[in-house]
Amino acid sequence: MDDDLERLNRLLDDLAAERDPQDRGTLSVEEVRLAETAAFLKAGNPSRALPDDAFVEQLGARLAAAQKGDGRGEARPTAPDNGVSRRLLLRRVAVAAAGVAAGAAGGVAARGLADQAAAKTEADQAYRRGIDEGVKRATSQGFSTPMVPEDRGRWIKTPYKASDIGPGQARRFRAGALEGFLVNTGHGDIFAVSAACTHMGCLLTWLDGADTFLCPCHGAQYNADGTVLSGIARHPLPRLTVKPDRQGYYRVWSVDEHPAVTTVSEYKGF
Repeated sequence: MDDDLERLNRLLDDLAAERDPQDRGTLSVEEVRLAETAAFLKAGNPSRALPDDAFVEQLGARLAAAQKGDGRGEARPTAPDNGVSRRLLLRRVAVAAAGVAAGAAGGVAARGLADQAAAKTEADQAYRRGIDEGVKRATSQGFSTPMVPEDRGRWIKTPYKASDIGPGQARRFRAGALEGFLVNTGHGDIFAVSAACTHMGCLLTWLDGADTFLCPCHGAQYNADGTVLSGIARHPLPRLTVKPDRQGYYRVWSVDEHPAVTTVSEYKGF
């Protein structure tokens, strides 16, 4: 038997004996919930509704004193025994009263549990909505900082002209230290995005006909404009700065693969 199971058995034994759990300081969240449930079930045990002997004796003494008279020295008539002892009768009355109280408490406890379950469901739904909204904001938010700072890069020529990239097509290129895609969505100018997945940096593949990028490593998908379509990625593809030169070839603002610059530019985030 492993340590977790032994600790769980000790917890249940302590609760059954109404002792403070020995392992109070090491209980997990799930074990605390289990302890609360066990304590609730323990409280609902029918045997706990039975009054103890001391209570019955006290109740009997009070009834006997009340039967001695009404203050005028006259004894009140006693009820016939009919084969039922006063002690047994008192016990039955006490048990009936305890049963009514237990039923009322059970109803209150049941309503309390239902309210707790409803509150937990509402909290879980709110938590899920928060995650979904956060993911939507992250996946749709673009990069405000350019991939390559103005003081670090230079224009590097790609082998593609506008005529080489038809509507719905993307062309992969390597320019210095960057790899990217020149994309023509057919709805405007040709633009460039990074070819590295924002999840863990795997190089993307362009899916002809679907107009989307696919990460072969973990399955993230991006729209043609670089926004996240599905999968594990949480940030869109950074845009790269491009322009056509005099011959019509697109040039990308990039950095050399082995730059001589030794300073580090400030990164300002999204």
